[in-house]
Amino acid sequence: MPTDNEKCSKPAEDELDSTWRLSTLRKRSQLDFEIDFFERILSRDPNYVEVLMNLGELFSEKGCHRRALQVDLRLAQLKPLSDTVMYNLACSHSMLHQKSESLEALHRAIDLGFDDVEFLLADPDLTALRDHPEFVRIVSHLNGIQRKQQVV
Repeated sequence: MPTDNEKCSKPAEDELDSTWRLSTLRKRSQLDFEIDFFERILSRDPNYVEVLMNLGELFSEKGCHRRALQVDLRLAQLKPLSDTVMYNLACSHSMLHQKSESLEALHRAIDLGFDDVEFLLADPDLTALRDHPEFVRIVSHLNGIQRKQQVV
């Protein structure tokens, strides 16, 4: 089973050469191909938000949580008022068991408008936070807001 470093490393320089061999391409997964594709776009435009969003998702899907966090931190600089970006940042921190950073980003996401408590409770990326007292308070707070909205 490949280690985190092995599965998340960039292709070797000889693989990046324009003389790729078909056998090398066949060995690479679709995720690797898409990651490489988006990284090449970023090399030309490092602030391309949509590409960064896709790249963060791909790193997460591949299990490259440190690299996903790097992308999410960059997105937080570029889009500090996005509840989605802050929520994804919370997920990346959670996946690395960085609970205080995750809860801080989750609070920012909520302050910016995130309010989907069902999604929050079902999201496997936040499993590390489930038993944390602050997470329980966040869920209670969101449930209270939803009940008030239903009454009005």
